[in-house]
Amino acid sequence: MNLFAGTDIEYEEKEEVINVCKAWEDHKKLGIQQGENKMLFTLVTKGKLDIDTAAEEAGVSVSEFEKLMREAGYKVPETV
Repeated sequence: MNLFAGTDIEYEEKEEVINVCKAWEDHKKLGIQQGENKMLFTLVTKGKLDIDTAAEEAGVSVSEFEKLMREAGYKVPETV
């Protein structure tokens, strides 16, 4: 299922039934979250939003937000 949908959704392999609707809903939520993070990364990169506020909006710590930025290919602004 994950291979075809391009997802990494965890499920019990022992179960024979997979809820495809839930899988698609999870995939949709993941895409929305990634889009929101990209917007926050861009605003931080352009200096329009401070990293503390962006991390709070994303619901993660500043260090986790910086890690997510790097993993997504964004440059983390240097703090003074």
